[in-house]
Amino acid sequence: MKPKAILIAAAAVCLFLSSCSQKLPKHVVFIGVDGWSVAEYADVNMPFCRSLQQNGSWTFNKRTVIPTSSGINWETICTGTPPEYHGFTNWDSITASFDQLTAAGRDTIPTIFRLYREKHPEAKMLLTYNWDAIPLLADSTVFNTVRGNACTREAEVEDVAFFDKYFKENKPELSFIYLGAQDEIGHEYGWKSDEYRAAMVTLDKLIEKIVTTVREAGLEDDTVFILTTDHGGWNKSHGGQFVNDVMKTPFFIFGKGIVKGHEIKAPMNQTCIAPTLARVLGIDPLDNWTGAAPEEAFE
Repeated sequence: MKPKAILIAAAAVCLFLSSCSQKLPKHVVFIGVDGWSVAEYADVNMPFCRSLQQNGSWTFNKRTVIPTSSGINWETICTGTPPEYHGFTNWDSITASFDQLTAAGRDTIPTIFRLYREKHPEAKMLLTYNWDAIPLLADSTVFNTVRGNACTREAEVEDVAFFDKYFKENKPELSFIYLGAQDEIGHEYGWKSDEYRAAMVTLDKLIEKIVTTVREAGLEDDTVFILTTDHGGWNKSHGGQFVNDVMKTPFFIFGKGIVKGHEIKAPMNQTCIAPTLARVLGIDPLDNWTGAAPEEAFE
């Protein structure tokens, strides 16, 4: 290549990298709901979540991994790897059953949150949760602030109020808000029960409050939100390969640099969540990740 051509190519690369950098949000809010059934969504009044279909990109066809256990799916969500890689394969797994298939140069599989901490050691990171396995699955040691609470809807109202105060005062770059009560209500009353559907209405309001917090802080235009779940449910369980009730899960992404009003057509499963977070956080994918971010959702 001639010197002039080299300079033109180099300039083009710099321009492209600069453009990508400008599109990265300064804040990312990841909302993880446990046990949210897509099958019930159509029959429930969730106006805020429905508005997200116009204000961002979404799919109701993201698949769980098998087995359809919470721990196994959250481990996949947090690490970007399937069960046969991370080793969480028994129903109630919270540790690996065999040696992990790790990325090059790593002894264990890191969560997306650890990768972000490694790249940004000074960043402020918040984790709120109400299931005691989440600190292990998400690697709570990398978060500056960690808040645990009871797995009830009343406790989640407290958690969202805590987020409101904390976010406005500290403006964390990365927040993970885990809401587990919907799953508990499914196990107690059944996924198609009136109680479960009433709880979804309240869940919609909690999600709206989280987004409203960021808006009131004046940071909505520089934030990306990702909202998803681990599995749905059938009767009082989420075991088994019931595609429509258990295995289809919602995924929403909205905010800075995200296409609005777009239904994602690319196939997605839980291994796509960490790569999507990596995409908006400016982190290079690991070589043992099997999923990918839905590029069609990005402007």
